[in-house]
Amino acid sequence: MKILLADDSRTTSGPVKAFLAQRGHQVQHVLDGRAAVDAYRHEKPDFILMDNIMPEMDGIEATRIIREMDQQTWVPIIMMTALESKDAMLKGLEAGADDYLFKPIDFDILGARIQAFERIAILQQSLSGVLDNVYEAIITISQTGHIQKFNKAAEVIFGYSAAEMLGQKVNSLMPSHHAEKHDGYLTNYLETQQPKIMGIGRKVQGRRKSGELFPMRLAVTEVKRAKDSLFIGLVQDISAEEAARIRIEYLALHDALTGLPNRAAFNQMLDNFQQQPSSLPHLLLFIDLDGFKPINDTLGHEAGDEALIKVAQRINKLLGKNDFAARLGGDEFVLLLHQRGQQQAAEDFARQLLDLLSQPMQLTAKTASMGASIGALPFMPDTQSNSELLTRADHAMYAAKRDGKGRVNFFNADVSTQ
Repeated sequence: MKILLADDSRTTSGPVKAFLAQRGHQVQHVLDGRAAVDAYRHEKPDFILMDNIMPEMDGIEATRIIREMDQQTWVPIIMMTALESKDAMLKGLEAGADDYLFKPIDFDILGARIQAFERIAILQQSLSGVLDNVYEAIITISQTGHIQKFNKAAEVIFGYSAAEMLGQKVNSLMPSHHAEKHDGYLTNYLETQQPKIMGIGRKVQGRRKSGELFPMRLAVTEVKRAKDSLFIGLVQDISAEEAARIRIEYLALHDALTGLPNRAAFNQMLDNFQQQPSSLPHLLLFIDLDGFKPINDTLGHEAGDEALIKVAQRINKLLGKNDFAARLGGDEFVLLLHQRGQQQAAEDFARQLLDLLSQPMQLTAKTASMGASIGALPFMPDTQSNSELLTRADHAMYAAKRDGKGRVNFFNADVSTQ
């Protein structure tokens, strides 16, 4: 062990140093209490032997300062004294000393005391080792919300070192709207014992040192002590988990190639259009590309994929904020235009769309052109089923192809488009 020996008496310190060195311990010897405090600050010994009476600063004051400096790590402190005063012993123990040895030092007792405290220190180090090597961040806070323990995982997750966070308010790890209310949450719990998050795992947002907000899973437990309570927060960074979940949800409703919504998303949106009353007809457009297969056959599938992506981008340019486009599969696309089923508006949009899709595009360093055949179907909400709407728009598109491609065919002649 690294042992700090603070004693201004050469008569006492010499034999003690020799005894400890013989036992295999590393000994740092200082001559006064102030030097003992400095040595503790810079060297972090495993054990301290502290003389009671020294110049500059006595052992009791040095012990008090050391305990105040580091309230997270317990280092055994044994006071050495030639006095047998009960009051002096009580002052030392109240300052933070763990035991007393009386001068002249009995080395058998000193050796036994060191072994006893060494066993306790090993248990503490084992616990600290476990806490610092678990996957989850472990943060302990006082009743006032000040951080008392910040393990290695917490350092990795939040970006702060333990030295930066010990003694700081835990609300610095929260988004501002929660940080401002945190002390009130603690006070309310301590007064009412009504838990809102205590003992309940939930997803919340954390804030890293960089200011980045991230999703985390938090569980808080309370440890009741003799005079107060200690709160232990267990934190998991679920950024990757949430990103994967969002990606899965996105892919469930989107076409992986073009980024447009897919058939499932189209069905949901068509339901929405059908369920919302409207004084004007909507417009359903069913698009099948003309000339797509030759691009795939002559330029390759990579060029075909690039062509579909560019088609999706061109379609998006024409959409209003309440409009919707989806890729059904292959080279088939559908559009839902909100309240744009009146004849003139529908025809104007369809012509604009045909012109845009027929413009040449650069594909894998080669220029290619395509066109489109479009089936158009104005409709009022809830007058036809979803399958009827899609079937009729599909039939209109095939009619456009039969009529020579590169054109729009309006199927519906029954619903008023005035």
